[in-house]
Amino acid sequence: MSIEGKARIIQAAKCVISRSGISGATMRGIAEEAGLSTGAIYHYYSSKEDILYEVMDESLSETVRIAQESKSLERSLNELIEEIYENIIKRFEKVDENRIQFYLAQESISGNAELSEKFKAKYDEWVCRTEELMQRMYKKAPTKYNKALASLLIGAIDGIVMQLLLCANPADLKDILKVYHVILKDGIPRLLDQLAGM
Repeated sequence: MSIEGKARIIQAAKCVISRSGISGATMRGIAEEAGLSTGAIYHYYSSKEDILYEVMDESLSETVRIAQESKSLERSLNELIEEIYENIIKRFEKVDENRIQFYLAQESISGNAELSEKFKAKYDEWVCRTEELMQRMYKKAPTKYNKALASLLIGAIDGIVMQLLLCANPADLKDILKVYHVILKDGIPRLLDQLAGM
């Protein structure tokens, strides 16, 4: 598969989604935006959901990128905390990508087995990379609860994203971000110490 061809399709999908929404994003519309035939799109992707999944994956996999980079780059704890914090802020601002995530989740819950498997694999990856990143950042002894903590941290972000999309969050976003920053700086290392004693 041509990386350039796929990149054109993903960029076109982003444009169509921002202009027409998820339900208005059709294979034909994405093909026209990309300057390709619908058949060419099907050469790379079997469905609109496959394209949407890749748009979501590309945009929301920052934890994976940070975890990979932290293996090779020497960075301080504070530098990593600030990068994660900035990416949380960006995540909350990615309205189209966040809508795609929940649209695809709804499709998965409604019985799309292929999407369900993709989500399972994606969450496994996000949780494992978050767990590795915590281990590397805070240099605490691993516990049997680290995976549960990583799951909760990811779930908290997903939950806030859903509340923001629904305009149903009663807390000020700035306050939520301040609390998450404190969790990153002080809460996680303290919790890891407590979990080690359980």
